[in-house]
Amino acid sequence: MSLHIPGVHFVNRKHLTVAVCTALVGMAAPAYAQEQAASNSGEAITKIETVTVTGSRISNPNVVSAQPVSVLTAEDIKATGAVNIGDVLTTMPALATSFTMGNSGRFIGTAGISMQDLRNLGTQRTLVLVNGRRMVGAMAGDTAVDTNLIPADWIERVEIITGGASAVYGADAVSGVINFILKKKYEGVNLHAQYGSSQHGSFGKSLFAVTAGTNFADDRGNIAASLEHARQDALEFRDRFGNEDLVTINTPGGKYARSYFKNGGSYEFTTGGVFSRTGSFSNPANLYVFNPDGTYRPLRIDGLRDTGRRRCTDCDHNDSNRANQLQPKYDRTTFNTAGSFDINENHRLYMEGLYNQANSKSLGTAAFNTFGTYGGHFIDPDNAYVSPALNALTGGQGFVVSRDDFDSGRRGEDTKRKTMRLVLGAEGVLGSKGDWQYDASVNYGRTHETRENFNNRYMERFYAGLDAVDNGSGKIVCRSQVDPTSVNSNLGTTISAETAASCIPFKIFGDGAISQAARDWFNVTTKSKTRLSQFVAGGSLVNNNLFELPAGPVSLATGLEYRRETSEQINDPLDKAGLTFLNAIPDSRGSYNVRELWIETAVPLLHDLPLIKNMTLGGAVRFSDYDTIGNTRAWRYNLDWAINDSLRLRGNSSSAVRAPNIGELFGGQSQNFMIMDDPCDAQQIGRGKDPAVRRANCAALGLPANFTDQVTGSNEGLSGSNPDLEPETGKTWTYGFVFTPTFLEGFSLNVDYWKIKLRNAISSLDFEQMAQRCVDNVGGINNTYCANVQRRADGQISFVTATLQNIAARETDGIDIGASYSHEFYGGKMSWQLDATRTLNYTDYPFQTSPDEKVEYLGALGYPKWKAVASVNYKRDNWDASWSTRFVSGVARQTDWDTYKADPLFLAPAKAGSGTVHDVRVSYDFADTGWNVYGGITNLFDSDPPLAMYGNTFGSGVYDTIGRAYYLGVNYKFR
Repeated sequence: MSLHIPGVHFVNRKHLTVAVCTALVGMAAPAYAQEQAASNSGEAITKIETVTVTGSRISNPNVVSAQPVSVLTAEDIKATGAVNIGDVLTTMPALATSFTMGNSGRFIGTAGISMQDLRNLGTQRTLVLVNGRRMVGAMAGDTAVDTNLIPADWIERVEIITGGASAVYGADAVSGVINFILKKKYEGVNLHAQYGSSQHGSFGKSLFAVTAGTNFADDRGNIAASLEHARQDALEFRDRFGNEDLVTINTPGGKYARSYFKNGGSYEFTTGGVFSRTGSFSNPANLYVFNPDGTYRPLRIDGLRDTGRRRCTDCDHNDSNRANQLQPKYDRTTFNTAGSFDINENHRLYMEGLYNQANSKSLGTAAFNTFGTYGGHFIDPDNAYVSPALNALTGGQGFVVSRDDFDSGRRGEDTKRKTMRLVLGAEGVLGSKGDWQYDASVNYGRTHETRENFNNRYMERFYAGLDAVDNGSGKIVCRSQVDPTSVNSNLGTTISAETAASCIPFKIFGDGAISQAARDWFNVTTKSKTRLSQFVAGGSLVNNNLFELPAGPVSLATGLEYRRETSEQINDPLDKAGLTFLNAIPDSRGSYNVRELWIETAVPLLHDLPLIKNMTLGGAVRFSDYDTIGNTRAWRYNLDWAINDSLRLRGNSSSAVRAPNIGELFGGQSQNFMIMDDPCDAQQIGRGKDPAVRRANCAALGLPANFTDQVTGSNEGLSGSNPDLEPETGKTWTYGFVFTPTFLEGFSLNVDYWKIKLRNAISSLDFEQMAQRCVDNVGGINNTYCANVQRRADGQISFVTATLQNIAARETDGIDIGASYSHEFYGGKMSWQLDATRTLNYTDYPFQTSPDEKVEYLGALGYPKWKAVASVNYKRDNWDASWSTRFVSGVARQTDWDTYKADPLFLAPAKAGSGTVHDVRVSYDFADTGWNVYGGITNLFDSDPPLAMYGNTFGSGVYDTIGRAYYLGVNYKFR
């Protein structure tokens, strides 16, 4: 069927030209138009056309988006050589790198997931759509989407809008919307294969895809499908950076208070074990280490030492790099299908289907116990592996071994995720004039995840086997086998009969001392299951010519939507009972329903006047009724002002809402570990808002003025959900212009200022904030914060409790700059493109009621001031070549900019310089054969990330850790 929209011209939709070159801005409720054609009877024939452009549900050809729209085309995606779309999106300036493939393994059960974070406001505040409709979430209790499961070969383009879009799309669109436009029709068969690898070692990536489709019923219908398989190898730290052991050392008397050094680490624990002959770890002169053969010797420190933090260079230290993973092993298989059938020229049925299976495997550290974090392993004086000499050295009272149990095996996760999605709908036109367009659909999705945590230490078994004694006949057995009533010194309880019966004794003196039989016995594989489901039913009506005004027709869109979200996580009984080394995570389950009504309109105000070619005012409002939080309302209004054919001004103001998700409401409370500084430490006690108050309260806690925080690892605590949470609210403003000069064909420039204010933000105090609020309280220590911070008899923090609250606020603003220019060049076409974001401010208010308490993050790791992507493409005959450059400005190494400003000489190097990475790609199309071959190089100049800006931590995704990599690919389309 020949389909056409009068007045709409389709062009090559590169980034940022879309708001000027396209005449429609409708999405989610597809836009339609009528085509009038003379029939034999002289009657008009109405035909259906669908155009999808993110930003509004109004489809009036006279309206252009008042919100900035960024577009990533299929050609842009191909030019990157990526096999997973998540790797492409993280390079876009508007998106943060808080949850990439590279740093996805830092949380339990998230390896291999890529979730998008617009404006650094959190993945839970970025709404991801597929063809304008919602997608089921990827993690328990959350609605954030794993974009890695979206088939890269099936994508036509990705459209991104900034700012609150809750009035148009509903909850979660606080910072904006990312809409994946997938193929709806396809004819023929296409094969695609690609393979690539890093020059620094075994990190291969591959992709194979087949797409096929055909028309039927005299071209009234089309059915298409694709099958895509992508995989990548794991990448270990040592495969990329070798033996670069980095450590920060306090350097009193130097220019900087603390500096980075290589060949160092913490001497608090090693793979062979560290112990103290006096029981105190504060003086390294009292410390001994075990050799691999089980003998022992004094701790060696031949370089610098930081006694307070127990760190050193050129010394016996823990080698953490061998457990550091830069990329998880990952493979996915995705089946995607789409179909449509025209019942007649006014009504169409359509469907979309997706099934994805993704497997990921990540490796981390082995189980460990350090003196400062978990108390170490206590060895009784009558332990069968303790020699008389060792007993004498330690005073015959037993001793603590601080040890990284690497010889017990690295802990890891093996995760399998299965996601399905099915959309069934009808679209068309109604009314005698065909001026009402309708779209009605149902959308069902579900995610099933099975996670296995292997080499997970069963704590009772481990400590039962560690407590080895001589049974009186010269045989080494477990104490619980000799005396079932004995209390284990590490657990503080007796050992169960089941464990005692199978107990295997072992020793931990020296790297490799733990026997394989013991490892197989005390290490277990625990399993958890997660199930999420989503059901959405909705319908919309759009009229682009409701009635006429002098400046043009008024447009109206309205609709209803019902959505139900469910989530359930069932954890292994051993884990949730706290019997393993893994965090104790309780089961969680919950659901919510929401019913919504939305209305949107566009009203032309002025037309064909001096300095006003046209001016349109738009507005939208959405009313929502949740069965968890009650009623909410979101709104938006915008103004679009075309001064002439070359210059257009636009502005937008909106109020967005985010309802608490299932995990925040019903996720339960679970064990957590956080690295923190004790505010009563001698180096921290003077840093409070009122140091005198902090000193007085620390003293009231019974801590001396020279108190030293001896916890060098992470602190244990409890964090979790709150069923009484309220919705978050966000205000967004965008103002900008689009310049497409008639005197310079092919050129487009747009500049947009954006500002987002988030209020009532759901947040929990981290452990350090909880401790700070305790001792910075002017009313003394009898407050709820101090009640949630437990300390041992020696004053060290032992446990912190924190739950979610609506307590925080955030503000960020910046400028987006986009430019593109295409022109003829030596018989071919040259295209230039720039996409840049200058963030002007990012401020976090941990307590929205205390605006003077704020943290400036702009310029800190993960919050660069500038982020940009520039590219040039040249096409001539059958050749196609491109060069792209990714840029990120320098950042401070501290976790926030305030820390750097307060003490710029605290850490050396204090800042990481700007980073630039170049990629190239060349392809050749064999005309009339169906063959296309291509190849490329990513990180052409093999740029290294800044020192210590890599690994499985937040912000590490900003930098390329893979190094120079090559890829080759081929496409073949059957003709």
